[in-house]
Amino acid sequence: MPLVKRSASAKGKEKVGSSLSLDGPSAKGSKFEDLAAGFAGKMLVYKSGAVKLRLGDILYDVSAGSNCIFAEDVVTINTAEKQCCVLGALRKRAVVNPDINCLVNSVIDLG
Repeated sequence: MPLVKRSASAKGKEKVGSSLSLDGPSAKGSKFEDLAAGFAGKMLVYKSGAVKLRLGDILYDVSAGSNCIFAEDVVTINTAEKQCCVLGALRKRAVVNPDINCLVNSVIDLG
């Protein structure tokens, strides 16, 4: 889903420009196959070298993963509707973890 450019929450400033949206708006709660073609998130690269991934309002830390000799695919799983969608094959590996500071700050903002 295309995202609006937001301020960065990590040290350093973003190097990348804002995402481009493709045809049609996407609605919250849409099924994956009903969404218009476009971006699912935004990769943020900071001058410090830190890399983060923003999906919706959640920020994730991204780091290099180990090389593997077997095939791997990226999938999205909707447990509520028991749906699985293969997004594609991996050529390079990365480790993606939720940014705990971002999650804690979002909980504090709710209270």
